[in-house]
Amino acid sequence: MLTGIVLGAGGAFGWAWHLGVMRAIRSELGLEIRDARAVVGTSAGAAMAVSLSSGASVEEILDIIVTPPDEATMQEMQRLRGELRSIRRWLRPMAPSLVLRPGPAAGFRAFVGLLPAGPFPTGSLRRFPAPARWPQNLIITAVSLEDGRRVAWDHAYGLDVHDAMEASAAVPAMFAPRTIGSERYIDGAVASATNADLLVGRGLRRVIISSPMTRPGRGPVRIRSRRQLDHEADALRNDDVEVVMIEPTADVVELADGYPRTNREIGPRIVERAESIALAALRR
Repeated sequence: MLTGIVLGAGGAFGWAWHLGVMRAIRSELGLEIRDARAVVGTSAGAAMAVSLSSGASVEEILDIIVTPPDEATMQEMQRLRGELRSIRRWLRPMAPSLVLRPGPAAGFRAFVGLLPAGPFPTGSLRRFPAPARWPQNLIITAVSLEDGRRVAWDHAYGLDVHDAMEASAAVPAMFAPRTIGSERYIDGAVASATNADLLVGRGLRRVIISSPMTRPGRGPVRIRSRRQLDHEADALRNDDVEVVMIEPTADVVELADGYPRTNREIGPRIVERAESIALAALRR
């Protein structure tokens, strides 16, 4: 069956979650990420799509996640955390011109444009392994700060896959926008936590969506992410595509509390629980 895979945004929890989901896909369907017809990666999902495409094992990636930086980097991170508390940052919006851009996402886009640029560089994401060449099936999403449009990069763009991965995970107000060429880019989740609609019209028969951002919770980000995912799933079904949605339950969210900063040992258990949830969804 022609299968697409969507790995959505979700922070550090999303890294471990996606590893468990992909392990379930491998064991239940015999499908490796490189064998899927198309893979959409957004933010945390982009990092895991790239890492798994490199051939790295789940255990190797979990070790990378919890390995602390060297002392000099730690000191710099502490200094940058101090900047997060600076009131002056909020007087310097990173893209105020987005307020003037029309479109269905204008309100949220304007809000993001009025946020300050984050202090943390995205270069820390380069610790994740990447294949020598951009995988033929991989799509990485980001949002341009020049006009607020969503971009969906693939191998045809000729970009460095690490550069695209950094842009896709540049969380507004936390990480600095990633400059590629003459444009600045931020987290693809600003457009959608999943961006599964990118797989409409590609002749797929099944799309598996791993969506850590739609975990339980009533905050505005969760509500927006669920609403967008529902619309994207409906668009795929209208395209005669079977949709399998894999989302965290409350127990795995509670289990992952503090991961990885204050709860480094819990990674394998998050992977195991995500694998179990994914297996149940795939068998349904």
